[in-house]
Amino acid sequence: MLRDSIKNLTYFNARVEESITYVNKWASRIEAEQFTPAQKLQAAYRCIEDVMYLIHQRYTRGDDLSDLKVELQALLSYRTQQKQYADALPLKEQKYRIGWEEIRKDHMRNLFLKWLSFAYCLDMGDVYYKQVLDLIANQGQDALLDEIAVQLGDTERPVSESLLYKTRFNKLYKVIQAAPDKRPKLMLAYLDAWYKLEGSPQFHVMSNDSYYGYWSWEAALVTKLYGIDDSLFIDHEYYPKDLVHFHKR
Repeated sequence: MLRDSIKNLTYFNARVEESITYVNKWASRIEAEQFTPAQKLQAAYRCIEDVMYLIHQRYTRGDDLSDLKVELQALLSYRTQQKQYADALPLKEQKYRIGWEEIRKDHMRNLFLKWLSFAYCLDMGDVYYKQVLDLIANQGQDALLDEIAVQLGDTERPVSESLLYKTRFNKLYKVIQAAPDKRPKLMLAYLDAWYKLEGSPQFHVMSNDSYYGYWSWEAALVTKLYGIDDSLFIDHEYYPKDLVHFHKR
């Protein structure tokens, strides 16, 4: 059953098939001998992007959440390969990896927090979380990411005292800094502000088939990770409640 009413099933079926095609395309480049480590690094990164889109699209389409664990394992594999090819770069090319690994705002929104959200909500396990956090790295760089990582079990991690992207994530950071009884109202405030904080995207009216559902994955992660009562915002249009309330079978 669709979890979104803006587009129909035919639309999301096409988007899912398109993402699978792109993943296969980039994966074939990783395996091809003629490409350099730098090119394979880029191919692995593109696989990660497209698998992330695929997970997002499949959630919106209404797929069984247990089935998304296959994509989560694929993400771990491609991110491991990305690091391997980055490590294989010649010394003079090591700076090339920075743009693929640093904490950019789009990485926080569309990779790090989304990945951790699906991983934790779908109960991938402590070993998996540690592997993901080790690959994400950037310890001590951003207070939100560091606090979440510690809560996920990375207890020896240095924790930054500041946010790299305060305008975008300060409302969410306030949720985890607040007393437990204050968190539901603060999360509701974050969800109410979420669309504007995302830049008020208009993907649903564009003609390039770029829409794949408006969901605040980071709200799902923080809600489940910190045990927040979501009854105040469970039906919020941007809250992926099915993900939060997934239970291991």
